Amino acid sequence: MAVQYVEIYELENRGAVDPAPSSDVEGTLLVGTQPVLEFEDNHSSYGNDYVKIYPAFHNGERSWLKRAVWSPAYGYSASATQESIVSFEAGVKIFLERGVFAFPQPVEAK
Repeated sequence: MAVQYVEIYELENRGAVDPAPSSDVEGTLLVGTQPVLEFEDNHSSYGNDYVKIYPAFHNGERSWLKRAVWSPAYGYSASATQESIVSFEAGVKIFLERGVFAFPQPVEAK
């Protein structure tokens, strides 16, 4: 499977409460165009985040881009997008915590 990468120059820092301008990437950041993991996180009565993890190379080192997009609950209208560069090891930990590499227990034949 070939991965197409695009260069990203800024990371979004727009919070639901404290909107902040985008921040410049230090060095070079190449990010895959397709996420390799998607999940919901930070559930509350106000809404939740839809998180996507993308393969990336930051200054030539394997890493991940984590993009969390806030989805407000019914009746709320706040929006936010937070992006961060995650080390390769920390990204693998996210995969493990989400059960990506979990193996089901074998069922004994009767």
